[in-house]
Amino acid sequence: MSNHTYGPSSGVILPPNSHLAQPGPSIRRGQRHHFLADLSQCLFDFVVQLLPTPEELAIKEDVRKLLERLIRNVEPESRLLSFGSTANGFALRNSDMDLCCLIDSDRQPPSASEMVVMVADLLERETKFQVKPLPKARIPIIKLTLATTAGLPFGIACDIGFENRLALENTRLLLSYATLDPTRVRTMVLFLKLWSKRRKINSPYLGTLSSYGYALMVIFFLVHVKNPPVLPNLQVIPPLRPITKEDMHIGEHNIWFFDDTELLKQRWQSGNSDSVGELLVDFFKYFSHDFPYNTSVISIRGGLIEKTYKGWYEASQHSATVQLPVQDPFEVSYNVGRTVTKDGLYTIRGEFMRASRIFSTRPDRAFLALTQLCEERDEELVRAPSPQPYHGPPRSFPAQSPYTVGTHFWRPATQDRLSPPRPSNKPLETEQEQVQSEANVPDHMAPRRQRWTSPPPPDAPSFEQDMYRKHLGIGISMGITSMSPAPQLNSGVTTGEAAVDEE
Repeated sequence: MSNHTYGPSSGVILPPNSHLAQPGPSIRRGQRHHFLADLSQCLFDFVVQLLPTPEELAIKEDVRKLLERLIRNVEPESRLLSFGSTANGFALRNSDMDLCCLIDSDRQPPSASEMVVMVADLLERETKFQVKPLPKARIPIIKLTLATTAGLPFGIACDIGFENRLALENTRLLLSYATLDPTRVRTMVLFLKLWSKRRKINSPYLGTLSSYGYALMVIFFLVHVKNPPVLPNLQVIPPLRPITKEDMHIGEHNIWFFDDTELLKQRWQSGNSDSVGELLVDFFKYFSHDFPYNTSVISIRGGLIEKTYKGWYEASQHSATVQLPVQDPFEVSYNVGRTVTKDGLYTIRGEFMRASRIFSTRPDRAFLALTQLCEERDEELVRAPSPQPYHGPPRSFPAQSPYTVGTHFWRPATQDRLSPPRPSNKPLETEQEQVQSEANVPDHMAPRRQRWTSPPPPDAPSFEQDMYRKHLGIGISMGITSMSPAPQLNSGVTTGEAAVDEE
């Protein structure tokens, strides 16, 4: 007869008297510290392998220049600019190119749909690209593909849009967030892009969420859920000098955000000391158990917004519109998550729960946890169960530690602070951060708003210097105070096991 026993409800065979060998609190704390440090290092090592190579970036730039020269045969005053992940620092190796054609002319240019037709005809005649014009899409584009060759082992896939200036501002906004804290922000977004791809939950055409949507979820979490915030809300830090409405808007859309990231990095440091490993664990935990999917909209501009306020709640619209509402930062009536179906949301949330469960059940093996996390799954979505009526009293969950630094024994409490300017000879980033921030940033993505944010000249009167510092301090305080605080942890689930709430 075996001397081993089965652990309760675990299916694991335990040695005799195993209860005597259970680690105490101090050992568990040490294991947790080691796991989180190991997880962060594994994430850094993992993400470095995902970045585009210099050769790939050079080829893509050559393609952009070629296409720009050809398009100038149709519109001589046009510019072809990269946007999206190609320009915001979140590109994976062999990712698609996103290009936007702007026409700088005093005369009325052709419409976007007309440009799609004319340029597509030219590219079909003059290049080897497979050309697919989509002139009637919500945003008219041309889709280009180039087959693999010996010198181009992964081919080229490229979308060209026209006069989509909001997309350029979206790109610049995400790049600004990535620049503020490249080690944590870029690492999280790049990992989640690959993870969602491996787990087959990043396809808008199949009912799930785009990579852009996941990037917005990460920024929302770092701005509005973590306390102190990892990032300030750049869209609520006001300009420090008078600005016209025309300079703040594209059409009816307010595109203002504080993009002077070098100034912010000199004058402000987040009080949040969580490592990227801790942030990733909390991200999965929050979107597994604590985000109010039934009632709320994700907004990096405004925090949590009620679905009823946005009109994205009930059957007056298609159900796909309201399953996972993610508000666009500038086009605030546009739901980035409009493609997510009921089954898509059920699958996405199930993947968040699976990830949280993996992290909690492998506390001492970070590499194996990441490997298991990124195992490729089948393409098919999980069918969501039919809603069941609930006739009992409202269910409540015992309060748990919020997503706040200092609430756990492995998170030291620190304060947000307005820092004095760093000496000019002191590097802004550590060597590790420099590795993480090696993004190929094109010139047109440089900050554009310094004339409304830059400090007065050194010889300005002292009262002007004092007034500037005061206004900057007030602005930063606004940026780190959530407009609509996200709910704290309330699931009562500490082991990563899936919680079931009412749908």
